Amino acid sequence: MGSLAASGCNNNSGGGDDRYGDVGTSFGDGDGDDTSGDGDGDDGPKLDMNTDETCMEGVPLPLNCGDGILTEDEACDDGNTQDGDGCSSDCLCVAAGWQCHPPGEPCHQIAICGDGVVVAPEPCDDGNKLDGDGCSATCKLEQGWKCEDEPSMCEPTICGDGIKEGAEACDDGNALPFDGCSSVCQAEPDCTGDGGCTSECGDGLVINEECDDGNNVNGDGCSSACTLEDGFECQEEDSCEMIDGECVLRVPAVFRDFNAGHSDFAVQCDGLQTGGLANMLDGQGKPVPSNTPVCQSAKFSEWYTDNESNATIVSDIVLFDNGVGGFVNRWGPNGEQWTAYENAMWAANTVAECMMQGCVPCPWDANVGCFADEVTYDGQPFFFPIDDHPDALPDPRYEAKVGPSYGYPNWPWEKEIIPGAGNHNFHFTTEVVYWFQYNAATTAQLDFTGDDDVWVFVNRRLAVDLGGVHVPESGSVTINAASAGTYGLTDGEVYQIVVFHAERKQDGSSFRLTLDGFSNTPSNCLGICGDGIVVVGEQCDDGINDGGYGECGPDCLLGGYCGDGIVQDEEDCDDGNYVNADDCPNSCKHIFIP
Repeated sequence: MGSLAASGCNNNSGGGDDRYGDVGTSFGDGDGDDTSGDGDGDDGPKLDMNTDETCMEGVPLPLNCGDGILTEDEACDDGNTQDGDGCSSDCLCVAAGWQCHPPGEPCHQIAICGDGVVVAPEPCDDGNKLDGDGCSATCKLEQGWKCEDEPSMCEPTICGDGIKEGAEACDDGNALPFDGCSSVCQAEPDCTGDGGCTSECGDGLVINEECDDGNNVNGDGCSSACTLEDGFECQEEDSCEMIDGECVLRVPAVFRDFNAGHSDFAVQCDGLQTGGLANMLDGQGKPVPSNTPVCQSAKFSEWYTDNESNATIVSDIVLFDNGVGGFVNRWGPNGEQWTAYENAMWAANTVAECMMQGCVPCPWDANVGCFADEVTYDGQPFFFPIDDHPDALPDPRYEAKVGPSYGYPNWPWEKEIIPGAGNHNFHFTTEVVYWFQYNAATTAQLDFTGDDDVWVFVNRRLAVDLGGVHVPESGSVTINAASAGTYGLTDGEVYQIVVFHAERKQDGSSFRLTLDGFSNTPSNCLGICGDGIVVVGEQCDDGINDGGYGECGPDCLLGGYCGDGIVQDEEDCDDGNYVNADDCPNSCKHIFIP
């Protein structure tokens, strides 16, 4: 009797003589050079690499394959002699991605995210558990990516090439938003009609749907038809984008950059001017001048359309949680509020009283002889979103000032407050679109501050009119049952909010947008552990989940298993992979050769 203790399903490629005639020796590279010790190089066990079912040729077939009892000459025994079920018909091979424990029971596929083996229900597995590389930490296909092969090779999709692929919900041949297909190829509501918008599956708005996760991919919990898939539960409140540990709301925006020489920019007129626009948007969703047009707006039709007079820049504006149920844009990249120092005082006899009330040393006084009240503000006192954008026009950049709306009544230059601050790109327009489902039982409010022109339309109707070239002015819109008739709103229907802004004159540029009471969070679908249905993100789910070798444990994670890289009592080896053609086969058992 001889034993083969090194491989079973082996395919080392070292070359040289191969022998296994003596007890305890192995057959090396499995190329058949010489496996019986007679030196003729024409016999011995060999890998059949043309099939995943029978791993070895030249190995005696197990005596009792299919009886459900695992013996030393078998890699597995699932109680039958059929191929295609994880254990080969000759009991010599376990297929990649399968577990065949306990013996006598059917083998089962396991989807271990990060192992590089794409096993249903995984749509991808790139060999790691990282987000942001196309295949997520739970092996879901990520927005803006496509993944192929095994392990998954992921690459960004090209939104705007007219080819719908990967996680794209649409691709209309351009990368512009607000036309039914967003700049990241996510579907958008269709708002071309007079009766509001039609929400489409894949737009991330859960409206008259069981779910909507922002794509049309099956197998991730929310189907391509926006129906809930078996084994999942979907929520909206847990799927927000996070920055610095806090939820944010990212609203799409289109900026259009103009040269200072354009007749409508760098103008001389000043002051708030209402009544400059018609009360309804046109058929393309753009504002039109009234009979009393906005100050010096001879070419107003160029402000919010793509034309030779401007450069179109697609981007977004990030709104941060304001702590009272709403979201607002802010000065700092991580949601830091703008801080001003007000009511400065230098008199020694008032300093103690000031400090007792919470004032702080003035940051500009090196001798700490000045104290002031520290006041924070939402919004952006220096709103220059396209300063460094490569598509911005190369016209001159200018210094900026900050005014009373952000704590400085004397309009100091930015560089006086922020040492090293640079010059900015003035002369641009902003178009922001947001969609919402009107709920007559709730109240939602939008607050705005901006200079220069700011107009807000709700369901194509003018709601805020802050036209003209002016210092920061504020306005608000309340959407509830009392105002529904004004804006033509019907309970449960989808509508569009559009903000149009123009920065037309030096030296200041500020912008504040607050959304309070609106929620457009897409579905976040997770597996239901314990329901007996294995879904993406789970390694297993047998409905009991009591653990044990090769069995499912709590949280739908496997206990010890072949391929985890840890040699368990039930194993001869475990190299942490699903390659039969190496020193440790997929069975984690060395086959005994009689």
